[in-house]
Amino acid sequence: MKRKLAMALSLIALPALADTPDDILDLLGARAAGAETQMQARGYAEAGSGNIWWNEKTGICVKVQVSQGRYKAIDMLPDRDCGRKAAEQSDAAAPRSPSQAAMDACMNGADDYQEVADGSSIVKHARRSGENWILTMDTSGRTSHCTVTQAGDVIGME
Repeated sequence: MKRKLAMALSLIALPALADTPDDILDLLGARAAGAETQMQARGYAEAGSGNIWWNEKTGICVKVQVSQGRYKAIDMLPDRDCGRKAAEQSDAAAPRSPSQAAMDACMNGADDYQEVADGSSIVKHARRSGENWILTMDTSGRTSHCTVTQAGDVIGME
C-alpha cells in the first residue's frame, strides 16, 4: 500500500517539475526568502510584478508561485512576459525555427551531457538568443539547455 501511495504522489508532483529550469529546480519547496536570494545569486532578476524573474545570461523567463511561504512551482514563460521582445519577432530575416543541424547537434550533445544512450534526448522548447538558439532538452525527464548556432555548432550545454 505504501509503495502504491508513493508512486501516486510522485506522479502528481511531475507536472510541477516539467517546466522548471534545471538551474533552479532545487528551489522548489524552499522558503521564499532564501529562495529569492538564491534566484539572484544564480543570475535571475525580478522582471516586474507577480513574482516574474528574468535571467539575462540564459535568457529564461519564469514565474514563481509561492504557497505558505515556500516556492510551490516555477514555470517557464515566454520572453515577452519578462518585458523582452523575442529575437524572432525583432529580426524578420531570422529563421523562425532552429535548423535540423542545430536540433541534431543539441540532441547528441544532451545525450553526452546526461551520459545516456544516443537518441535519448528530444527538443522540448526552442527560442532565439541573438543569432543563436537556446534549446531546452528533455533526456528521460532530466532537463538541459543547449546554446547552438543555426549551423549546428554547440556553444554551450548546461
